[in-house]
Amino acid sequence: MNLLELLLLAVVQGLTEFLPVSSSGHLALLEHWLDIPEKVRLSITVFLHFGTLLALLVYFRKELSLMLRGVFRGDKEGLRLLGYIVLANFATAIIALPLEGRVEQAFGNMRFVALFLLITALLLFSSEQMTIQERGNQPLVWWRAFAVGIAQGLAVFPGLSRSGTTIAAGLFCGLSREQAGRFAFVVGIPAMIGANLLEAKDIAGMQVGVATLSFIALIAFAVGLLAVYWTLKAVQSARLRWFSVYCILVAIVAWFIG
Repeated sequence: MNLLELLLLAVVQGLTEFLPVSSSGHLALLEHWLDIPEKVRLSITVFLHFGTLLALLVYFRKELSLMLRGVFRGDKEGLRLLGYIVLANFATAIIALPLEGRVEQAFGNMRFVALFLLITALLLFSSEQMTIQERGNQPLVWWRAFAVGIAQGLAVFPGLSRSGTTIAAGLFCGLSREQAGRFAFVVGIPAMIGANLLEAKDIAGMQVGVATLSFIALIAFAVGLLAVYWTLKAVQSARLRWFSVYCILVAIVAWFIG
């Protein structure tokens, strides 16, 4: 692969990992077009995911610091948030792990990707319309955290946006726009760490130089920070419908190349 193709993957990963448009769906499309060999794809994916994970850790350092205070200083608010994160990721695990085989099959079928992109579009549009009609402001409690975790577990399918699905779940459960957006991202941190470790253990050898991979990870990190900011602004200003339209357009493309 040349540097331009790697930069394209880094920018797409950084944007789509956090914008509610499905990074897995976009990367599946790009890998289909670029015809990336599996042994090359894995090392690239691990470094790109590390870059976007780092973006989350930096952007949500306030929530992470709060949870650390809960662990080491007994801060009740921090312990409560940590408990909700653990509960949500337990729900994610019991949903996502049994689906692993089917997810791998879905990655090779662009029409499956198109279908899940349409589902993402529907979730974004319907959850936003609900909050426009009746603004949610319910507290984060255990069953709302569990519901967001279930949504995150289902979002392992390519085309089903993790951020979009979990944000929509929070809005459907009555959380405020700000809380639904921030919790959806923070709850994804353990899942992203786990997924990255699982991918990293399967790397047989570096087919691309470490310096080049580190550079594209840095690009994914910088773009990822911007994408988190844009997504949270879109949630708070009720503009998710524009991402819904975009998902429909990409779904049409995916369907016809499938």
